[in-house]
Amino acid sequence: MTNSVLLFSGHGKAKKLNNLNEPAMAAFANDRFIEIGRIGRPRGLEGVVRFMPNDIFTAELFDHITLFYMRNKRSDLVPARIERTYTESKRNQQMFFVKFDMIANRSEANEAMNRVLYVEKELAINFIDQKLSEPLSLGGYTVMFEGKEFGHVLDVLQNPAHPILEVKYGNDTMLIPMVDEFIESTDPESEILFCKNLDQLTGL
Repeated sequence: MTNSVLLFSGHGKAKKLNNLNEPAMAAFANDRFIEIGRIGRPRGLEGVVRFMPNDIFTAELFDHITLFYMRNKRSDLVPARIERTYTESKRNQQMFFVKFDMIANRSEANEAMNRVLYVEKELAINFIDQKLSEPLSLGGYTVMFEGKEFGHVLDVLQNPAHPILEVKYGNDTMLIPMVDEFIESTDPESEILFCKNLDQLTGL
């Protein structure tokens, strides 16, 4: 049987979404891999990149695991082994910088920006098990769509298939499923959620 759910926007429109089985902030590429964040801006010329963690990331992953995965241009998952990491603190926030073996220079670092970083679930589960059971903390995040402010997150609704965002949109509220089809990236430092394809839900 195919799992599906009807989601309603503030305009009363409903959209049937099938096979919604990937939490965006703890997204499983399949049963083997889990998403822990995204690649940020380059640092320097040697391929070092800033790592933008999601809500389930813990620094213990970098302490105990060196082999991670990201998608190439064909969307295949390929290994990315950590050569070194370091952290910096800015305004009481810890920032992570990573050198992967597959990113050799600044040009390749630019190409890798915004790619999702995955880890094998079996290796990571002891470190992130507690985080997976914690509720997502995206309340108050600004939702951006096509370069413009779209609305603000009111709440994150827990759903067996995946979390669902309740978003204040104009004078209405709407529900946005937290799946790759609609969630492009997050910026925890600025509390911004970048979305795509929202016209499919609103008829914009």
